[in-house]
Amino acid sequence: MELLNVSKKYGGNYVLENATFDLNPGVTGLIGRNGAGKTTVMKIICEIIQKHEGRVNRGENFTVGYLIEEPKLYRHKSGWYNIKYFSSVYKSAADKAYIDYLVDALDMRGYLKRKVGKYSMGMRQKLGLVIAMLNKPKYLILDEPTNGMDPDGSIDVLKIIQEFSRKFDISVLISSHKLEDIEMIADDILFIEKGRLSEKVLINELKSGTYIEFIFDEDEARQAFEILSESVQDLELKGNVVRMSYNGDFSMYLERIAKSGLFPVDMNKKTTSLKDYYFKMIDQGEVK
Repeated sequence: MELLNVSKKYGGNYVLENATFDLNPGVTGLIGRNGAGKTTVMKIICEIIQKHEGRVNRGENFTVGYLIEEPKLYRHKSGWYNIKYFSSVYKSAADKAYIDYLVDALDMRGYLKRKVGKYSMGMRQKLGLVIAMLNKPKYLILDEPTNGMDPDGSIDVLKIIQEFSRKFDISVLISSHKLEDIEMIADDILFIEKGRLSEKVLINELKSGTYIEFIFDEDEARQAFEILSESVQDLELKGNVVRMSYNGDFSMYLERIAKSGLFPVDMNKKTTSLKDYYFKMIDQGEVK
C-alpha cells in the first residue's frame, strides 16, 4: 500500500501535507507530537476519513484492522459477546481456532465472561486488539495500543504485535508517545511534525551511532563547546552537557580543552536512541 501526496485540511488549514510513503510487511513506527497529524494519517489509511487530496493505493484484497483512540466496545456486554459480534460483522468470520489463538496470545481468556464496563483501560485495549485482528488483516493500524497498561503488560503486548506481523505477514503502522515502545519492535520509523512526514529511517541505521557526553560545571560547558566546535562538526550543547560523535579516540579532545583549564566532571559513552534521534531532527528542523 502507498500514499501519494496525500493532504487533508480543516477550515482552510492543512493538518496533513503531501504525505508520501509505502507500508510494507513489518512494523513501521509513526512518531510525532500531539496534533502533528498521526491520527489523521491512520484514519485516511483505514478509510475512516475518505475525503482528502492525493491518492491512496491499497491494492487488491485490501483488509485492515485498527485500534485508533479508545476501542468502540459494547460495555454492557461481555468480552465474548463483543468478539462474537464483531467476528460476525466480517464477511469471512474468523474460525474458532484462530479466535482461541488471539485470546490466548493476549491472555484474555479469564476475563471474557465479564462485562467490558468492568475492564481496566488496559484490558479494553487488549480486547480491542483481538477485535482488530479478527478479519486476518493485511494491514494493522495501531494508535497508542498500550494505553493504560503497566510496563510488563506493555512489553508483552508489543511482543505479540511483533509476533502477529511476522507470523501473518502483516504490515503494521504503530504510534505511541512512549518512544521506547516503538524502538523495541519497529523495523523502520516515520517522523511527522505539523502535518509533514520525513522519509523512512531504518531502526538499525538510527541506532548505529555512538556518542560521548562530557558533563561540565554549567559555566564551563559553553567554553568547552566553543573550543571543540573549531575542529568537531557533529557537536551539541545542552545545558552543562557537550555531546559529540564517538570515533574510537577522544583523548585529543580532552587534551585540547584541558589546555584551557577545563575538565569535565563526568563522561558517558552512549548508543543513539530513538528519543535522541527524534529530538535532534526536531532541533535541526529536519521534520517540518
